Amino acid sequence: MTVEEKLQSFYDSSINSAESQAKAMIEEREAALDKVFDEHKEIAQRQAEAELKTEKEKSKRELNKKLSTEQLRIKRTFSKKETELKNKLFKEVSDMLQNFMDSSEYPAYLERKIKEACTFAASDPLVIYINRSDAHLKDQLEQKTGAKLTISEEDFKGGIRAVIKEKHILIDDSFLTLLKDEKDSFIFHGGAAHE
Repeated sequence: MTVEEKLQSFYDSSINSAESQAKAMIEEREAALDKVFDEHKEIAQRQAEAELKTEKEKSKRELNKKLSTEQLRIKRTFSKKETELKNKLFKEVSDMLQNFMDSSEYPAYLERKIKEACTFAASDPLVIYINRSDAHLKDQLEQKTGAKLTISEEDFKGGIRAVIKEKHILIDDSFLTLLKDEKDSFIFHGGAAHE
């Protein structure tokens, strides 16, 4: 082999070696860059998922807050309407009681309640009160029941109240108390089952 051929062979061998080293270095560099890219991609993915989770939780909290506020507003509106209707209903009941008190059935009702109180008291001393508005019925009721009646200083809207002092018992069949008890325990039942 001539010197020129040897030089050419050496040159080709050096070039091949350099190309092979360059290719290996490029592949190594590409692998390193791919690894860095994959790590960066994974970090970015985790950050994006964390941000998405945070935004979802924030949106959920805001939605729950709005829902809670709206539920409270609805409850207040419902409660206000319920109170309105309850007052209207009990105004109607009060008017009906007044109509009953103006009817011919009312003295018979009072007579029955007085007799029930006397029966309950048996032989114990009893003070029976009638409302001021019923003072005109006093004599008639005393004759029919045989009980002594007292006109109450306190207005209790009709009915009777009776006291057995020795036993500290109050028999309260006054319309004021009956209405108040009903109003206090009254509950609106709504829905299709109650219509």
